[in-house]
Amino acid sequence: MFLEQRQLTRVTQLALRPHGLYVCERTRQGKKILEFEMPYEEVLPVRVERTTSTPQLKLAPLAFFWLASLVLQQAGKRITDLTTTEWAVAFGILAVLVAGYFYGQNNWWRHFTLGTARANITLADRSRQRQDLDRFADALDKRTKAYLKEHYAAVNPLGIIEPQLQRLHWLQHLNVVSEAEARALATRLTGQISNVPLKSMGQNLEAPYVN
Repeated sequence: MFLEQRQLTRVTQLALRPHGLYVCERTRQGKKILEFEMPYEEVLPVRVERTTSTPQLKLAPLAFFWLASLVLQQAGKRITDLTTTEWAVAFGILAVLVAGYFYGQNNWWRHFTLGTARANITLADRSRQRQDLDRFADALDKRTKAYLKEHYAAVNPLGIIEPQLQRLHWLQHLNVVSEAEARALATRLTGQISNVPLKSMGQNLEAPYVN
C-alpha cells in the first residue's frame, strides 16, 4: 500500500514494503530530506492522533479595521468618503484573508500523527484525504501483525524453550496472538497445559503433560 501527501514545500511518501514501513520526505524539487525503512519488528503499537493548532485570530477583524483606519487617515479620507471601487477593494482583501484562514485550517493547522514504537509521522489532516490516512494506519497495523505472526509465532518443541516462551509473551503483549493462541502454542512447545497452578494439600503441583 502506498500513500503520498503533497504540501506547500514538501512531499511525504509512505509505503508498506515486504519487511517494513518505508518513509520518505522530499522537497517539491525532488531533493530528499528524510528517508528510512522501519522494520515491522519496531512498528507496534500503531497509534493515531489528530490535533489542531489553529492560531488565535479573534483580534484579526479589529486589527484589519484599525489598519484600514490608519490608511484612510494618512490619505485624508473618512469611511463615508470611500468610493464604490475602494469599498470593493477593501472587501476583496477581507475575503482573501478569510479564505486564507479557512484554507490554512484545512491544510496547515490540522495534523494527523501516525505513531509507532520508534517514530511519529505527522501529516496534514485534510478532509479529502482523511479516509486514506485512516485506511493506511489500519493497513499498517494489520500488515505488521500478519508479518510478526508469520515469522515469529511458529514454535519448535525440539529447540530451546525459554526464548520461544519469551517470544510468545512478546507477541501476546503486542496483540499479535490472542491469549488462547499463546496458551495453545505454549502447550505445544512445552507439552504441558498452561493454566492456573494446581494445588493439593497447600502445595503447588506441576501442570500435567499432554504428550
